Amino acid sequence: MKFLTRTCFLIIGFSSAVYSTDQSWKDDDGLEVTITKAIDDAECDIKSAGGDVVDQYYKLTDEKGVEIGSNFGKKPYTFTLGRNQVIPGMDRAMRGMCIGEIRKVVIPPKLGFAKDASGQPLYYTVQLVNLFRANPGERWVTEEGIQIEQTHKIEAEKCKKAEQGDKIYQQYVLRLEDNTLVDSSYSRNAPFVFRLRNREVIDGMDIAMDGMCEGERRRVVIPSEYGYGAQGSPPEIPGGARLFFEIVLEKLVKRDEL
Repeated sequence: MKFLTRTCFLIIGFSSAVYSTDQSWKDDDGLEVTITKAIDDAECDIKSAGGDVVDQYYKLTDEKGVEIGSNFGKKPYTFTLGRNQVIPGMDRAMRGMCIGEIRKVVIPPKLGFAKDASGQPLYYTVQLVNLFRANPGERWVTEEGIQIEQTHKIEAEKCKKAEQGDKIYQQYVLRLEDNTLVDSSYSRNAPFVFRLRNREVIDGMDIAMDGMCEGERRRVVIPSEYGYGAQGSPPEIPGGARLFFEIVLEKLVKRDEL
């Protein structure tokens, strides 16, 4: 999404305020935030913070309010706070928000796309549509050498567990060891669906998802012998490549429910 994303690395810091009220503030580096739709504290169970995955509506305008781009009423833009996935001003402006809250934001050039103070400010209206906060779990290595990390754990009493023959609805991102993006289900706006341990996916994925809970998230490293082997899957996956997955078990249908 061209209005928010960036590729260069910047350390995101916080600045002291030039002025501040409950509904509006301006930091000494020029970032201005005004809350135009507040959420009552009694209805705000959680506020956005670093590490949260946020779903955002945005509208970008010029200084006179003429719209340049917007996703309001469309699919929200999703990113992780504090991971340099958006411009620094946007990352800061989205923190401390309640779900449903709307803010007007003025981002100075140096906190946007410019390398210095030259250029024009960015005028945004943003809404926090939803957020996800991870509950990290355990790490282990299977006897096959597959590395598994629970990036979001589901507690045992709430776990609907995946077993052989179950229908899996999976979201995934696949990268190579050098961080090259190979594929992602998110780019198709639909989960990848398969039956567990039914030889419909690579062996390493069957192993990695066996016993996973509905709603659980894992980071998985699959050695080549349980992926695409010495032959690879040209041209995207070279021979002998380890596979680096981030996976979500979005939905699970038990085999006796099919």
